[in-house]
Amino acid sequence: MSNEQRTKVWVDSFQTKLTLRIAGYLVLFLFVLFNFLFGWRMWQEGPGNPAEQFVRLLRDYLPVWICLLTLVPVIGWDAIRFTHRLVGPMARFRQTIQDVANGEPVRPIKLRPDDYLTDLRDEVNQMLESLQRRGLHVLKPVDPSSEEDSQRTSA
Repeated sequence: MSNEQRTKVWVDSFQTKLTLRIAGYLVLFLFVLFNFLFGWRMWQEGPGNPAEQFVRLLRDYLPVWICLLTLVPVIGWDAIRFTHRLVGPMARFRQTIQDVANGEPVRPIKLRPDDYLTDLRDEVNQMLESLQRRGLHVLKPVDPSSEEDSQRTSA
């Protein structure tokens, strides 16, 4: 496994909050859509047996329900994987800041090629190098075989 791959699916509580928000919007959308379709059917057909109209509504729109049941999990999984591009770098920044605040030496921050916040990574790494040049020992010597780096990269 490459050192640039994350092994965790859920990296931060931000992902939970985003997932709950998206799920809430989806439930609200489906509730409004379903009620609108049912109301539309009742308006078109006039008064009748609501239970029968309801069953016909489900049957008539069966392809839509199947598409939703198929696509929603795929879209959800993609959204979580997409959040890794933001949340993963934030977790690395947070850990680096905590380590520096605790007086522990750190390595320059590395991100995956598709991650966001590469400009911030460059600025933080420049700050760490500047602190190192001023005599504060914040950077660890480079050791490519270090297990700690590969563990931290997988977060």
